[in-house]
Amino acid sequence: DSLTFDFDNRVVSVAGEPLNLPRRELLVLETLLRRIGRTVQRSSLEEAVYSFDDEIQSNALDTHISRLRRKLIDAEAGLEIHAIRGIGYLLKHVP
Repeated sequence: DSLTFDFDNRVVSVAGEPLNLPRRELLVLETLLRRIGRTVQRSSLEEAVYSFDDEIQSNALDTHISRLRRKLIDAEAGLEIHAIRGIGYLLKHVP
């Protein structure tokens, strides 16, 4: 993979170049990276991304995932996000 994630400082780079992500996309990526290769339940992602007080639109998480997916592809990060219907999302290495 060419993607590196500094968990302490929440900094993402691809092939040494910074990948600037909005806070919520960064939180989605961090949560998926911590469980790479395993399905992460939608509810777990929502808990990681939104605070208790946030009003969550029904498709807000899908929008963050969609944007993040596009950025990973565009940056040739070597990772893909897959939707696991009715459960959540899976981050895996591109073969």
